Amino acid sequence: MLSVPDWNRTSAPGSGDVSKPRPASQADPRLFQPSTQPIMFSYISFLSSYDRPQSTTSTSTPATSFSFFLIYITNNGGHPMPKDPRRIKRQEEFAGMPVAEAIHNYLHDPRLKRLSPRTREEYVYELGVFGQWCTHHTLEQHGRQWTATADHNSPHPVMLHQLNDRTIDLFVEHIRATHRPWKAGRQEMSSYTFAGYVRVIKSFLSWCARDDEYSAHITPLAVQRIEKPRVIETIIETFTVEQITALFDACDKETSEHLQIRNRAILSVLLDAGLRATELVTLTIGNVSLDPKDAYVRVLGKGSKWGEVGLGEQSRRAIHKYIRLYREPTLSHELEQKRQQVSPRELAQVSRQYMAQAVLFVNRCGDPLTRSGLGRIIDRLGERANIQGVRCSPHTFRHTFAVNFIRQGGNIYKLSRLLRHSSIQVTEEYLKSLKQSEARRDAKSVLDNL
Repeated sequence: MLSVPDWNRTSAPGSGDVSKPRPASQADPRLFQPSTQPIMFSYISFLSSYDRPQSTTSTSTPATSFSFFLIYITNNGGHPMPKDPRRIKRQEEFAGMPVAEAIHNYLHDPRLKRLSPRTREEYVYELGVFGQWCTHHTLEQHGRQWTATADHNSPHPVMLHQLNDRTIDLFVEHIRATHRPWKAGRQEMSSYTFAGYVRVIKSFLSWCARDDEYSAHITPLAVQRIEKPRVIETIIETFTVEQITALFDACDKETSEHLQIRNRAILSVLLDAGLRATELVTLTIGNVSLDPKDAYVRVLGKGSKWGEVGLGEQSRRAIHKYIRLYREPTLSHELEQKRQQVSPRELAQVSRQYMAQAVLFVNRCGDPLTRSGLGRIIDRLGERANIQGVRCSPHTFRHTFAVNFIRQGGNIYKLSRLLRHSSIQVTEEYLKSLKQSEARRDAKSVLDNL
C-alpha cells in the first residue's frame, strides 16, 4: 500500500483528533513542490473522472477521496491516471505531411481546373516528377550541408515541412543529372526547363501556404526564399525571305492537292498573323472574316483572352481557296448524313452553326489538326526546303512576324497588342534577333520630319 503524507490536514496523524481540511488560503506549501506536482495533477484528474456513488447519506471528504485515489493507483501498478481510451485521437503536426498527398489535392483544386489543358498537363507531369522524388528520397544533414539519398523503400521520405530553397536545389540537381532532353541533337536540358519546374513547384507551395490544412507545414517566407534557376537567354533566329520562299515552294511537293493548298494556307496565317500553334489548330471557320476590305481572324489566346489580328490579301486568298475547295464540300457532306435527324426548317440553321463551329484546318483524314500534327507539318516542310541555321517550328513563324512587323515601320506597342502579350517586356524578347544596325537604318530623323 502506498503511503502518501496528508500534508493538508489540521491535525497530525495518530493524534486521535478529528482531522479537518485546511482552507485553501492555508494550504501546506509542500503541496506545490515539483516532486509532488505529478501526484496532485493525477489526483485532480481522478476527482474529475471518478464516478462516486450518488447517495444522500454519503459523507465523502477530501480524505476519503484521496484514499480512493491511493487504492486506484496501487491497483494500477502505481501509475497515474491513463488517458481516456474514449478520447478522439488527433494526428500530431510534427508527424509531417506527405508531399504526394498535398500535390494530389492541389491538382484537384477547382481553381487549377480553370487552366488551359496544355498548362494543366505541364503541372500534372512536373509535379508528378517532384512528388516521386520526395517519396523516394530521404534528407540527411552533414554539418551545414544537406543531401538527398535515394531510397525507394524509405521510411523517412521528404515531407511537406522540409521543403525549402535547399530542398528545391537538390531536386533541380537530380533532374539535371538524371533527365535527358527529348529534342534530338541536344546534349543537356534547357535552363528554361529547370525554371519551369521551379515555377510550378512555387505555385504549388504558395497554394499550400494559403490552405487551411497545409499552412501549418509551409510558410510564405519559405516559398519566397526559393529562387528560380538562372535562365540562359537564347536568341531565336527568324526566317529570311529566301527561306520563306523555299517553305512555300516545299508545299507543292506534298502528295495530294488538299495538303498542298492546306499547307499554303497554314504558312500564310502563321506568317501574316503570328498565331500560336494552339491558336491556329483551334481556329474555327466562324472566327475568320474574309471581307476584302477588312480581313482578320479572331483567336482565343492565353488566359482565355480574345484577340483580333488582321490578314493581308495573299493570306485571305489562300484561306478562301482552302475553305471553298475542301472545307465547305466536306462539311456539306457531313451535314447530309444528319439530314435524316432534323427537319428541313431546322436544316438551314443547323448548317450555319455547324459551319461556324467547325475548325478551319484538318488533317488528311478530316479530323481536327493537333499541335503535334502541326509541328510535324512544319518540320517536314523545313526538311524539303533544306532550312539550315533556324529552328523550323510554328513558334519561329511568330518571331518572324514580330521582327518583320518592326522592320516595316510598326511600333512595339501595337505589336504587343497583336501578339496578345501581357506586357511590353515579353514582346521585347521577340525582338532580340533584330540587329542594332537594322534599328538604326529604319529610324527616321526627328528634326527632318518636324
